[in-house]
Amino acid sequence: MDITKLEQKSKCIFAVKLADRARSYLWENNAKDLIKEALKVSRQWIRTEGNAGEVLYDFLDNEENGFTLFQELEEDEKKIHAWDCIIDAVAYVSRAAYEREGAKYLPEPIETVDDSIFAHMAHSLILWRCGT
Repeated sequence: MDITKLEQKSKCIFAVKLADRARSYLWENNAKDLIKEALKVSRQWIRTEGNAGEVLYDFLDNEENGFTLFQELEEDEKKIHAWDCIIDAVAYVSRAAYEREGAKYLPEPIETVDDSIFAHMAHSLILWRCGT
């Protein structure tokens, strides 16, 4: 199956489902509620296509409790791969939301997000499941 040929909404659904699987590995993490909330906002955006680009981006790049910060502090390789998958999924939905909102400018990390992110997500999920 070529994921890149799906409609954007289906791609977002797929990304959130992958992130939800990866989330199960981080159940003991103190960010589990934030991950759950980010995936909830992502699902809500998929249903309503409201304004969520900035909200989702804030889950990724927040100075106090951003997902990228949690990932940088992680030492367990499997958990780092789980974070990769979650970060990629939220970034993908954030990009879709920004585009739907008609944003002229995107945060720099979101500018680089495209369909190639699915290969990275799948790779991260495989490494998470099988180990490095």
